[in-house]
This record gives sequence, C-alpha cells and structure tokens, in this order.
Amino acid sequence: MRLSLVLLIAFSCTIKAADEINTEVFDQLKDYILDDPATQGVLISKNNQIIFEEYADGYDQNDLGTTWSLAKTFYAALIGVAIEQGFDVSLDDPIKKYIPEFSSDDRGDVSLRNLLAMKSGFEITQYENQEMFFSLNNLEFALNVKKVAPAGEKYEYNNVNTMLLNPIIKSIFMKGAHEVLANEIFAPLGISHYGLWQDTEGNDMTYYGIDITPRDLMKFGQLIDNGGVWDGKQIIDQSFLAESIKPLSEGKGEWFGLHWSVRKFDQNKSLVGLEVTDGEMLYIIPQENLVFVRLTKYIHDSSKGYKVNFGPLAYLLWMPYSWVRAITELLAPAPSDGNDEFVDDPNLNIPNTQAKGISIYHCPFTSPDECEGVTKIQNLIFGLSESSAN
Repeated sequence: MRLSLVLLIAFSCTIKAADEINTEVFDQLKDYILDDPATQGVLISKNNQIIFEEYADGYDQNDLGTTWSLAKTFYAALIGVAIEQGFDVSLDDPIKKYIPEFSSDDRGDVSLRNLLAMKSGFEITQYENQEMFFSLNNLEFALNVKKVAPAGEKYEYNNVNTMLLNPIIKSIFMKGAHEVLANEIFAPLGISHYGLWQDTEGNDMTYYGIDITPRDLMKFGQLIDNGGVWDGKQIIDQSFLAESIKPLSEGKGEWFGLHWSVRKFDQNKSLVGLEVTDGEMLYIIPQENLVFVRLTKYIHDSSKGYKVNFGPLAYLLWMPYSWVRAITELLAPAPSDGNDEFVDDPNLNIPNTQAKGISIYHCPFTSPDECEGVTKIQNLIFGLSESSAN
C-alpha cells in the first residue's frame, strides 16, 4: 500500500509538471530531436520531474554517452564546491596561487574569475586550441600557452582555460580532478556508472571527457537548476553558481558567464547551457525549473579503459593540426548509414560519437545564431513553458 501511494504521488507530480508544458511546442521539439538519427537519448525535466525520456533503438537508460565540452561545466562547478566547503579560494585570486609554473610571469596574474569567464588573454588558435586533444600531454600543452592579450577584456572560448583547472583543483583539494569530481559531485548525486578520460600521459582531462548516462547528466542539470542544492544539501556555493549562469560577457551568438553559456534571455528568464562537438546538449531555464538533455550515439569499449591511445596516429602528431584532423577523419569517417556495422580498431582508444552519425543540426566552428538547427532547438526549449497563442 505504501509503495502504491508513493508511486501515485510521484505520478501525480509528473502529470502536474507536464501540464505546465506547451504541448504544441513540446511536440515540435520532440519530433525535431527524434528525427535526428544521431540522437541516442533525450530527456526533459520540469520541477525536478522527468516528463519525457526516449532512447534510440538499441540504446537504453544504462548506456553511456559522452559529454565532450559539457564536461567543462562539471569541473568549473568544483570551484564552487571548494568555496562552499570553506577552502581558501576566491574568484579574485591570481592563478599563480594554484599553478606554480606561472609564478614568474604575467600569466600568473590572471584571476580565477577571468579564467572561468574565458577572458584570460591566453593564446588561441582558429580551432579554439582543439589541437591540445591531439597532444600526448594535454597539461604540458596548456602550461606552455602564451598570454597574448590583457586579461578581463575579451571573451574567447579557449580549451586551455579549462585544462588549467586540472592543477588548480589539485592544488585546492590535494587530490586529482577526477577523484574530486567523483567524491564531491557524483557521489552525492548517486552517480556510479561513468568514465573519466585521461590523456596519453595520464593527466586528468578537465576540458572534456566525461562518459555518463543521459539520466545522470540530467541529475547534474537539476543540481544547477536547483541552485547547487541536492537532497536539501548545498553542494555548490549559491553565489558562485548565480554568477556562473549570468550573461556577463557578450560573444558571437551567445553570452557567457563562468564556464556557462547563456543562449537566450529576456526580462523573465534565461536559457543557460550549450550544444557541443557532435550535437550533445544540456540546457536549463532556472526560472522555470526546466532541464533538457540530449546525448548522441556513442561507441566506446569500456574494457579499454579511459586513457587516450592514438595508436599509429601518434607518430603523425608533429604535423599541423589541420593535417592531423583531416587524417583522423579519413581513418575514422562517419558511415553513410548510421545503421552500418562499426568495426572497432583495437589500436585506438578515443571517444567516438561520429561512427553512428553526427547530428544533422550541428554546425562545427559556427556561432549558435548562424546554425539554423541549433537556433530552432533553443527557441523551442525557450518556449516550452510559454502559454499557447490559442
């Protein structure tokens, strides 16, 4: 009887949350996402209740996807965890306090706030320093990037800024970034099925590389939506989180807070979140307690572990990045048919969201406002809780 009552209450709450959704907009969004052959799993949560959840054929709630750059928000959140736990951390701290390699030059004077706001002034390439992924030692790459502009003046999305959270988190907690993430965020949220990637040299990657189920990604989105609170406990400092999701710096087609993008906002609400590499998405409207998650079809043999191995490609990494990128696409192209059988290369160990098809709505290296599919999805999510014109 008690179980039945609990289930009835949960069902009633879900129905109530669903009643607050514009069904016309919801149907458009659902059809648009499910028409994309790259979709592995999609969930929508309203008032902490999952009101929609669907998976592609051959996938279910237990299958891992990968977050690519959505991972940045997880590791940035650990700064807020440190502040909440009373560590000697301030956003105004110069990063040389945490990175001794920067103690003797002006890179060390960059504040933690400007690093998180992507306003460090560190050198950036046309590929947003994505070539760091193809370096055998990502941390060494990040520690050797030059400062080419004054900090705090210009927002530029740069993977190096987030890789530098690796030594910063380690300096604060005296533990590796992956261990801290598992202990301080995954454990409280009940997340136990995941993979955390390291580079070839064994450095914890902090700018990408979290394999997680869509449901567990939803939990993280709900944690942010709830102001850093989970099960009544404040996990992430509320003030830090509030600043993180504010539109502080204007970019092209987006605003940026502290490692969070703000894609749309008006006087009543804001759409916080982003889409990344091959169409993975996490969007939150805090004012409406709405969270949207989509992961794309992912292939990885977990028995290989989570340490990057480029196999024979490692001998070509001295080449210009544009060449390496082209060679990689030739070696591991997306099949013409997403249902084609995938043959895993035993010599490689890298995240793979291309073998089953890249999102038909994604536009790599294009601002969000210039990508029709992404713009449409964002607009539909933004309108999910708005009253019908009818």
